[in-house]
Amino acid sequence: MASATATSQRQPAATEERQAIAAMALIADSVAQGRVSADLFSMTLGKANVRDGSIATALAINDWPRDLDLLVVDLADAADPVADAAALKTAVPGSCVVIGVGRINDVALYRDLMAVGFSDYLALPLAEGVIGRAAERAFEVRERGGATAAGAAAKDATPRTLAVIGSRGGVGATTVAIGVAGLLGNRLKEEVLLIDFDLHYGSLMLALDLEAIDALREALDQPDRIDALFIRQVAQRKTEYLYAIGAEEAPTGGFQARPHAASDFLRSVHRRFRWVVVDVPRGDPVIQRQVIEASTDVLLVTDLSLPGVRDAMRLQQLVHDVAPGARLHLATSGVVEARRSAVKVADVERTLSRKVDCQIPADLSAALAAVNLGKPVSEAAPNSGIVKALRPFVAALDEPLALAASSAGPAGALLRFARSFKGRKAKK
Repeated sequence: MASATATSQRQPAATEERQAIAAMALIADSVAQGRVSADLFSMTLGKANVRDGSIATALAINDWPRDLDLLVVDLADAADPVADAAALKTAVPGSCVVIGVGRINDVALYRDLMAVGFSDYLALPLAEGVIGRAAERAFEVRERGGATAAGAAAKDATPRTLAVIGSRGGVGATTVAIGVAGLLGNRLKEEVLLIDFDLHYGSLMLALDLEAIDALREALDQPDRIDALFIRQVAQRKTEYLYAIGAEEAPTGGFQARPHAASDFLRSVHRRFRWVVVDVPRGDPVIQRQVIEASTDVLLVTDLSLPGVRDAMRLQQLVHDVAPGARLHLATSGVVEARRSAVKVADVERTLSRKVDCQIPADLSAALAAVNLGKPVSEAAPNSGIVKALRPFVAALDEPLALAASSAGPAGALLRFARSFKGRKAKK
C-alpha cells in the first residue's frame, strides 16, 4: 500500500497569526489542481501537497499522517461516491476536514456525503476562492466545538424556500425580499437565489439593474429540462452570494402556469441553491398559490391600514390552507410611519392573533438609494432603519423548521378590529 507524507507542517511563522495547516489534495482535473493550489497557498504557507489523483488514490493510502488537517479529494470517477466517501472517512484522522469535488451537481449527493462525514462537496468547475472559503467554514465549525462538521453540514443541506408576499401593492415586499436575500447570503456565506415570479409586472430585476429574460417562463413550462447548465446561464449574479432570476413578459402573452409548475421549478433550482427567496406576485393567484404551497417559510408583509390588515388576514388563511407546515412570519412596512398611522402594530397582532416578527420603518431615502444604485438595501444603505430591522429577522430565519402556530377566528377578529377602529375615529 502507498504511504502519504504531509508536506505542509505546523511551523510557527513570525509574520503569521495562525500556524499553517497540513493539507493534501488529490485532484484529477488539471485546471482544478491549479485552482486548489492557489486557494490553499496562504493557508499552508505554500506547502500544500496537491497532486494528480482521486478518491481511489486516497483509498489506497494505508498510513495517513496524524497531523493532516485538510484533504480535498476528487470524486469524479467514483462508481459509488458515497460508499467510497464513507470508507475514506474511517481511514483519515478523525479531526481531518474532508472536502469532495466532482462533476455531479446534485443536492441528494451533497446530503449523502455530509451524512457520512464530509465537510463540503463542490461541483466542478471550481470558482476562484471557493475551496478556501469552504475550508475556512469547516475549520470554524471544528474550532467552535459542540457540533461536528458533519452535523452542521447536514443541517445546512436542508432546502429552504422563503416566499415574500405583500398584503397590498406598495408595502415594499420586493425591497424586503431583496434585502433579506442579501443579508442571508452574507450571513451564511453561501449563495442565495432570488426569484421574481411576477412574469409580467415584476420589478425585482429592474431594482437590481439586471436583465429580465424569458427563460423563466420556459422553465415553468418544462421544469424537467432544468439542469446545472441552465441554472448557471439564467441565474444572474449580483454579488458574491446573491443571484437572481426574473422575466418581463408582454401583458398580452396570456401565460397560464400548469399545475405544480412553480413547485417543480423550485425543486429543480434547489439542486444548485439551498436557500431560495421568492417575490410572490399578488396578481396571479395560480402562481401565488403554487409558490406558497411549495415554501418552507412565508413572510407576509402588511402596511398599517385597514385594507392591508384585511388582506393580510386572507393571505394568512391561504397559507394555513395550502401550506400548513410552513413557518409563517409577519412584518409591518409601508410608506407611513407607525407612530402616525391610525392602525397600530398592536391592532395588527390582535387581528391576526400572532406577534409581528419584524417592524420595518418607512425609510424612503434608503429604498431610493438601493434602486438608484441597483443594489440590495443592505449594501446601498447598510445603516438604514430597514437593514437594522431586517438583521434580527434574518439571524433567526435559518433555524430548524417547525409548524407555524395556528390562529383562530380570523373573520371575527377582523370584524372586532374594524369596529374598534371606527369607534376610535368617531371619538376623534
